[in-house]
Amino acid sequence: MNYPICILTLHHIHPFEDWLSVSPQLLGKALINIKQKGYNFISYAQFIEILQSKKNPLKKQVLLSIDDGYFDVYKYGFPVLKELKIPSVCFLITNTIVEKRQKEPVFKPHKTIDYTADIEYFLTAEEIFAMREWMAFDSHTASHYNCNTQDKETLEFELTTSKNKVAELFPQKDIFGFCYPRGKFNALSQETLRECGYSFAFSTIEGGACVESCDNFAIKRICISSASAKRGERDYLKRLNTKLFIYSTPILGSLKSKLKARKSRGSF
Repeated sequence: MNYPICILTLHHIHPFEDWLSVSPQLLGKALINIKQKGYNFISYAQFIEILQSKKNPLKKQVLLSIDDGYFDVYKYGFPVLKELKIPSVCFLITNTIVEKRQKEPVFKPHKTIDYTADIEYFLTAEEIFAMREWMAFDSHTASHYNCNTQDKETLEFELTTSKNKVAELFPQKDIFGFCYPRGKFNALSQETLRECGYSFAFSTIEGGACVESCDNFAIKRICISSASAKRGERDYLKRLNTKLFIYSTPILGSLKSKLKARKSRGSF
């Protein structure tokens, strides 16, 4: 049997109760749980190889993806990933990247973070390089731009600027992927991504990535953020296991994804 790839997505990893976040302790338990259920974590490079082959893997594979590139990923998330030897990919808002950190930010809720003013909440080049053994990096536009637009000139600028910054950070990189901010995209943004030299793009459409038949510029992912203290750890792990089972099963996953698409996106 061949399996779709389960691409998990996170935003924040920190100990504070907030939207789009999971605690480092719970993340560690979740990753161990995934391994114990028989899933194998793959690197971004391995995912690209599978995608290019257009053949679903014979074993259950998981790719961990992280959006936006917040500082908490380095402070709280990376130690967990490194200890458990979990590879991942982080999609960067490239205008936020400075060389070195001047001060460590004080926590503020996700919805109050300003992508222009709150530069200290994002990863620095120094921190990015410190994580590159276990974490790959790719583009999330220059400014967290809404790609569901008809403004092709601005879209080209955002995509090209972001891609060039990633290339500057990683000169040996020759294949570029993309992640749509807030999952927003349309036919124009998909076309423009191709024209700007991107090979594929990730969406927030929930589901497993069936590489044999998927749209390479609308790759499905599975949100595992927003762990609620009220619902508890056991409930979180139960929902995670259910999602993995469904989305790694081709027929079940396809049906669930179609039903999910009719509802609001981004909840876990």
